[in-house]
Amino acid sequence: MTRKEAMEYDDSLKQELKQAAVRFGLAESSGVYIVDHYITVFPEDARKGMIFFGKTPASYKPGNVKIDLKKALAAGLEFAASIGAPESIFHYIQLIIVSAFFIEKSVKQELSGMEAAVVYLLHKNGAYDSGMEEERLINEVQEWYRQKEGNIVEGEEIADAVNQLYRIRTVDLRDGKIYLNEHVWKTVK
Repeated sequence: MTRKEAMEYDDSLKQELKQAAVRFGLAESSGVYIVDHYITVFPEDARKGMIFFGKTPASYKPGNVKIDLKKALAAGLEFAASIGAPESIFHYIQLIIVSAFFIEKSVKQELSGMEAAVVYLLHKNGAYDSGMEEERLINEVQEWYRQKEGNIVEGEEIADAVNQLYRIRTVDLRDGKIYLNEHVWKTVK
């Protein structure tokens, strides 16, 4: 996420939490207050994400958004005690939970089967720092698909997957090599 994207995300998070605050019977300013005081959005460096494989492989980039739940909940309890309205703390906690779900949804990018195969083979070949030649990757993905799935995959389909992974900053392309920017936490069977 670039600096501009971080600022845009901060604004969209404020809008989302304003609407959630109103739904919970709180002032719109409650949502903005949570974002301004307990959530930090910042641009990423090159390797801030993680890849999880499983039923739905996905790339997560949680390094862009941090929420200080402890401080936010402590402030909510203090606020509820000061105004003597215990039900308001319930709504405040709901708002904090909504913010956490909204953040999780925004940092997750599901991967297609082809994208997952590309990431898996990059990981298997240690393409974090040394990279992997594009042609070699295409050949290995084709061979992997032939062995695992029993069908042939065109190089263009693999190139499309690599381009999508580049767009979501999971891989980087430099000097004819493909580098894996995100750490893989679970591998394909």
